[in-house]
Amino acid sequence: MKTAKFTKLEKRVGDIASRRARRQLMQVPWDRFHKAYEEYIRWQAFALWARAIVELEGSTPSWLKAIQRKRCPGFVEEAARSNEPGLLGLQLLPWVHNQAFGLAKQEGWLDALVFYGFRDTRSQGYWTYWEHCKSEWKKRPPASVPTFAQWRRSALNWKLHGDVSCTAVTKAVEKYIDFEAFVYWLRPLFQTAKIQLPANVTLELGREYPSLLEFVNREVSAAYEDKSRRWQRLFSWGKDHVLSHAKKEGWLDLVLRQARIHPRHVRMSDYARLWGGSRAENPPSPHPSFGEWRKEAESYVRTSRK
Repeated sequence: MKTAKFTKLEKRVGDIASRRARRQLMQVPWDRFHKAYEEYIRWQAFALWARAIVELEGSTPSWLKAIQRKRCPGFVEEAARSNEPGLLGLQLLPWVHNQAFGLAKQEGWLDALVFYGFRDTRSQGYWTYWEHCKSEWKKRPPASVPTFAQWRRSALNWKLHGDVSCTAVTKAVEKYIDFEAFVYWLRPLFQTAKIQLPANVTLELGREYPSLLEFVNREVSAAYEDKSRRWQRLFSWGKDHVLSHAKKEGWLDLVLRQARIHPRHVRMSDYARLWGGSRAENPPSPHPSFGEWRKEAESYVRTSRK
């Protein structure tokens, strides 16, 4: 998967869109956003599959229209008024925004759904595979048109970087974000003059990441370094251990890039900053369990739209 290069204007527009998406993301609980997010990514796959077939056939075959009528009521009639069948995928997504995700649009977080959904690793895999189909099917039309399930499965197994598949990158991203959550939970404990892990934290850390607990006891706790940077060493440990395979195979940067633009990472990092500030104001309060912290992080919403 190639890294795009942008002009200054494009970067400025992208920054504005990113800030808007981030603000909207924090206005809805994670469980609601995540459910819609997964649905949106699947809709992108459906739109690209349909678009590939229409471009191959030169028009929408009757069997595809039947599927669309069942899944997208009213869309076939809209598409029939268009003289540009090649734009089917572009026509379908606006319909999806207004119909399938009308509530998100009404509540003001559709932009976040589109922004993060388009950038998800699976979405990138779908677009990459669609480009492959568009090119290859012109040269060698398939003996039989793949079903949506078959096309989607092939897209998820398609190579994004060297020999690594879209599915492998997706799993690595999710694994690293799970690790990040632990680090954010631990962060306030590493910003004190002396690191002292509470018994409940030691127990949970030893159960989930025993090697990290050893690293903390051996390396971090004994280090006389700037406490504001001390907890960052945990992320370095994660890159070496949690993502050891990706690092060895040369696709670590791809995983880290996809993790940084994942909405769960964005939500956690924002919540962690707010939570860390409140902990600093009330340090004697007991450190919550990881489950308690994660529940609070996922249910947190920012009511201000500023």
